[in-house]
Amino acid sequence: MSQGIALSCKDPAASKLTVVEFARTPPKPDEVEVCVKAASVNPIDVHRASGYGRKLLSLLGAGKFPMVLGNDFAGTISAVGNNINSFKIGDRVFGARKPSRNGTHASHITLKADPATITKVPDGHALKSIAALPYCFTTMWLAVREAGLTKRNAKDKKILVHGAAGGLGSLALQMLSDWGGDVTAIAYPAAHETCLSLGATHTIDLTSTPFSELNRSFDATLNFATWDHDLQLLGCLKKGAMGHATTVHPMVRTFDENGLIGGAAKTLWRKRSHQNALPSGVDKYSWTIFQPNRYTLTELTRLLKLDRAKLEIGLEVPLQDGEKAFDHIRKGQAGRAIIVP
Repeated sequence: MSQGIALSCKDPAASKLTVVEFARTPPKPDEVEVCVKAASVNPIDVHRASGYGRKLLSLLGAGKFPMVLGNDFAGTISAVGNNINSFKIGDRVFGARKPSRNGTHASHITLKADPATITKVPDGHALKSIAALPYCFTTMWLAVREAGLTKRNAKDKKILVHGAAGGLGSLALQMLSDWGGDVTAIAYPAAHETCLSLGATHTIDLTSTPFSELNRSFDATLNFATWDHDLQLLGCLKKGAMGHATTVHPMVRTFDENGLIGGAAKTLWRKRSHQNALPSGVDKYSWTIFQPNRYTLTELTRLLKLDRAKLEIGLEVPLQDGEKAFDHIRKGQAGRAIIVP
């Protein structure tokens, strides 16, 4: 097989990215090789480039430098293992792989043909736009489920989404409104119109409506914005509510700062202190972390067919200019950043 190229992060101190060549190898019997047409850069990639998460990720063999970052991908099947009959060469596919040192910022990737990490692209959808979705959607879907919400029970439930204008929040508005939820979006005023167009029923600007003025009336709360507001969001839940989930918790950084044993102890203490603040009758409280899940890709595919899962692309660059995509995310610029190998 010919050589491939990848964007390698060699040193967390400098967090500089360089293009390197690697030897492609035939996939194992239960694997497929994907020719990557687009891969996204998420905030987690920017953080990992500077050493974030090394303590925990080392347990997964994903914390050592040099590393190729990236979880999301969209592309075409370029080779299949001997036991694979669910995919064939040329199939258009997308997905999100688990954190590793061999991520998706590369011309080719090899992974198991697991429905939790790879599936076929619905007809009529561009690979570049789909590449921005799987990691964000999976993380959001897990948070929604961990807060107690499902497609079956979400109808007419009052749901408060903090960080509604971001990637996770935007996808949550689209999915929860499709599920029939009564969704209130917390966002800056400039984003209110967009939030409403994505499915929010109501919008809130915290600069004019502080948490103290919100009634304890919500069935579920989701925090995609800032850990500083987590306790205040718990105060918005009504008695007997479904629950709360946050993706902006300090767990990974706590392990980085305190080691595995100290990090575990401090994480448990912090989490319990927030659980103790839940209103009576509420037992679901979760710190969500990304992990591949077959049901998320199934739901994402369904919503794609309904045109109810989209994120704006703000920057598209070739692999050689990958540093620009990282800068785009690092500076908090609008839209998702896509690398095209």
